[in-house]
Amino acid sequence: MTPKTMRSFAGGLILASLALGITYFASDQTPVSSEEVNLSEEEMQEALQNAGYSVETQEIWDEREQELAEARAIIENENEETPEETEDNEENQETIYQTIIQVNAGMTSIDVGEMLEATGIVDSAYAFFEEVENRGLSNSLRPQTTGTLTSDMSLGEVVDAFF
Repeated sequence: MTPKTMRSFAGGLILASLALGITYFASDQTPVSSEEVNLSEEEMQEALQNAGYSVETQEIWDEREQELAEARAIIENENEETPEETEDNEENQETIYQTIIQVNAGMTSIDVGEMLEATGIVDSAYAFFEEVENRGLSNSLRPQTTGTLTSDMSLGEVVDAFF
């Protein structure tokens, strides 16, 4: 840097400091100290409630936390099962898959069947294709979004959802 550039830079810093100093000392705003604000407890509660806050004492807060803990304990006790019941339920439960399929322009019933097979709704994409062919609906497939399809629906119900 040349000396002239350094002087220009220093002059800019001095002018900026001067402008900030004048602004600071010319403003009439003084910070509010906690000694200047003397609100009673009732006034503070009223101000907070007017602002949309809920104001409770520590005793009431502790009571509500205790009630919440008791409610959670009751729910946990209701949800606990003996290991034998859990094993029986796991053996008897079948996983049900649920999906919504978007059919786009140019898709065929084979494409839809593959999507249904990939999501677990039908066991075989080919079986879906065959059902569509048997009903003579292969040219009736239109772009659409189907409702909710589940794996416990029959193949006929799934085909009906598309046509």
